[in-house]
Amino acid sequence: MFFANPMYLWALLGLAVPVAIHLWSKDEGRTIKVGSIANLKESENTQTRTLQLNEWLLLLLRLLVIALLVVILAEPFVKTTTKNQDLVYLVEPELLKIDTFKTSMDSLAESKTVKLLQEDFPEYNAADSVKTVAANYWQLAQDFEMLKADSLVVFSQSLVKGFKGKRPEITEYVNWVTIDSSQSTEGDVTLTQLQDSIEVLELKSTKEKLSFKKSVREADAVQNLNTDLEIQSVDTLQVYAFAEDSLQTDLKFLKTGFEALSTYLKRPIAITDIAPNETSEGGILIWLSPKGAPEFSGTLLNYQQDMFASDLIIKNGTHFSLTQNLTRKNVVEQHLAEQLLPLLNLHPELEQVVQKYDRRVLADAFATPLRTAKEQELNPASSIPLKHWFWLALLIALIVERLLSRIRKQ
Repeated sequence: MFFANPMYLWALLGLAVPVAIHLWSKDEGRTIKVGSIANLKESENTQTRTLQLNEWLLLLLRLLVIALLVVILAEPFVKTTTKNQDLVYLVEPELLKIDTFKTSMDSLAESKTVKLLQEDFPEYNAADSVKTVAANYWQLAQDFEMLKADSLVVFSQSLVKGFKGKRPEITEYVNWVTIDSSQSTEGDVTLTQLQDSIEVLELKSTKEKLSFKKSVREADAVQNLNTDLEIQSVDTLQVYAFAEDSLQTDLKFLKTGFEALSTYLKRPIAITDIAPNETSEGGILIWLSPKGAPEFSGTLLNYQQDMFASDLIIKNGTHFSLTQNLTRKNVVEQHLAEQLLPLLNLHPELEQVVQKYDRRVLADAFATPLRTAKEQELNPASSIPLKHWFWLALLIALIVERLLSRIRKQ
């Protein structure tokens, strides 16, 4: 038996209290001198023995009541013996599409515990069809404790897109094994209309890198592409600009940067100067003034100095900020035009499309969760509380003690 709060056991010293009360309350007999005892009736020894026994029973019952109360405060429980599995294998369902790997797992499952690396870790059965779902490896790693295994071997693709959030810290020993599926993917991600031709943005992904390639094709050639992408039209991007006199030089550099992007991307960008009280809708607003920018539904670039910023333009919440005054030197060295590119938001859905093709692999050393030596907290499922049984015993002891004390008038 174990105790959740063993410090309360010091209260067992209180057992000395009823013993002391019992000793101090014992009346000593008085001696009376009489001339003759011939007429005195002899006392019955059995009754005297019974009275003495009742006193000891009361003492023991009171000691028992105090002891039970102390034990209840200490919260007793017993541990159940749960043996962890020595080794459990986890396999990502996507890997079972590889015939040679599936054959190996079928053979391994005959003698070892093999589970699927997905929610709730179901048992792998070679005869069942396996549904493949996108895996968040680190989210699943946080639930490895429920497997109750001394060590785990994880077979996965270790795709970069599957590692989201903070790298977890777990107490289980994990051997993370990346299986090279030798798959590289490529495909068209956007089609953009450029006058009488089509700009095609292609993506290619290997396990090492992700690369993009642009090409311009005739409209007839695009019709033969195996894709269901819609051709996006190119509208003139509106840029509205306002700057205080002291920041006019910065505005000229920004305009030059947008003109360079327009030439490079072959996208028309119209830049319009506005007055402080003018309003505009959509597009991009450059607001270089210490005064607060007006309400604007598009993309805002304002002037907000930040001496700790490493870039000329940073994203600050829902808008962008110019962090320092522009000069010929920092415009060239920090590639101002490239930093303006995110403001254009040319492909707002590109990130979701990239997820479909991304096959980059994270190295095992970075994929494996961090192992911590922190002791695990007591698992409620591995312990049986006894407090309610001691409450029952305390109730019975109190009832017997009260009945006996009423009889003895103690």
